[in-house]
Amino acid sequence: MIFFSKTALPQGLGHLFATGSLLTVLVTLLGGCNKDSKEGLSQAAKPIPTRFGLSMETVRMHDTIVSSGSTFGSILGIHGLDGSKTQRLIQACKGVFDVRKLRRGQPLHLAFDATGKLKHLIYEPDAVNWVRFDLDSLPKVLLQSRKVDTIHRTAGGIIETSLWENLASQGHSPTLIAKVADILAWQVDFFSVQPGDQFRVMYDELQVEGRPFGLGDIQAVSFTQSGVESKAYLFRKEGKEGYYDEKGRPTKRLFLKAPLQYSRISSHFSSGRMHPVLRIVRPHYGVDYAAPSGTPVMTVGDGTVLARGWDPKGGGNYIKIRHNRDLTTEYMHLKAIASGVRIGKRLQQGELIGWVGMTGLATGPHLDFRFFRDGHPVNPRTVQPPPAPPLEASVLPQFLAQVKSVSSRLDAVATTTQPRSSARRG
Repeated sequence: MIFFSKTALPQGLGHLFATGSLLTVLVTLLGGCNKDSKEGLSQAAKPIPTRFGLSMETVRMHDTIVSSGSTFGSILGIHGLDGSKTQRLIQACKGVFDVRKLRRGQPLHLAFDATGKLKHLIYEPDAVNWVRFDLDSLPKVLLQSRKVDTIHRTAGGIIETSLWENLASQGHSPTLIAKVADILAWQVDFFSVQPGDQFRVMYDELQVEGRPFGLGDIQAVSFTQSGVESKAYLFRKEGKEGYYDEKGRPTKRLFLKAPLQYSRISSHFSSGRMHPVLRIVRPHYGVDYAAPSGTPVMTVGDGTVLARGWDPKGGGNYIKIRHNRDLTTEYMHLKAIASGVRIGKRLQQGELIGWVGMTGLATGPHLDFRFFRDGHPVNPRTVQPPPAPPLEASVLPQFLAQVKSVSSRLDAVATTTQPRSSARRG
């Protein structure tokens, strides 16, 4: 039971009470209370803006970058911190952040209090992390990371000139292009790519606060060359990862398709070719890859340097590598040989060994690449290296289930010459 005193009622409600309109009185009172309650909640729920864990109501933020020649000490000195305070702050940084790693051009934020005194210094070493230096009498250092979102994206296209130009025209980064080329390096001969060949890619884009900042995993790729499709799927097992075809065989082969990227073949393997300098017909037991001078040259497979130096027969600077008991490769007309590539050194597949040049008898910059089996020259473009062993039977069912799920989505990626990309958040 609720009791009301007539004299205690707000002005205008006494008449309503006297005339018996009790229901009207209650509705009016409760409605007013509800309105006040909503306004109070609205004000309480209004968030206070923050940046780097600081209330923007208590500090004034100035955004800048680390200028050339700046050091941690010089930045603090400009804003009135003496050497002793700087040293205490440096001590507080130990185990959290090395102040010697400030890099020119990276974001730097200065937070001042109402009196104009510098209270906090915030440095962003990259798109994900930030470091806050609290400049109180007991200085503190706080290292924080932003949330990283993974966006699943796809890309596809019909080759007009090259894989590189197609992906670049769609706005994709050089990192993505290079990784796709590396994954397919054992399956696709990029020197024989023709207009009409098709590619599809499923990859992860990393974002922070809605802005792309890096490339995540490439989940799967497909390339159709002259009607033959090659696929590769990412698979992780026991902390290791690799790319495998749809049957669980590693896409990585004993040898790369070629020792350099993005070029053209200017001369093929032949038992009788007119030499462009000597103007006589003689065998050409290699493949000439025309490329700009200085283009990096890689070893096509693991091996040991058998010979290096100057070839007096016209090969210029050259390197010869033994890969196993039967197979060796040779790289000629190099502009220079990479430092450390010495006789007897063990090299890994894809390791830099030199740069394209035109030393020796050559009319233009190119690489003369040769393959030998048991000492006899063979056409590098027809060599079929032995396959690597497939996935173990214990993990093969898991891989095949993954392929079944991913393959349908990979096949659905549109191939077009126009920019196109789809995305979904992971």
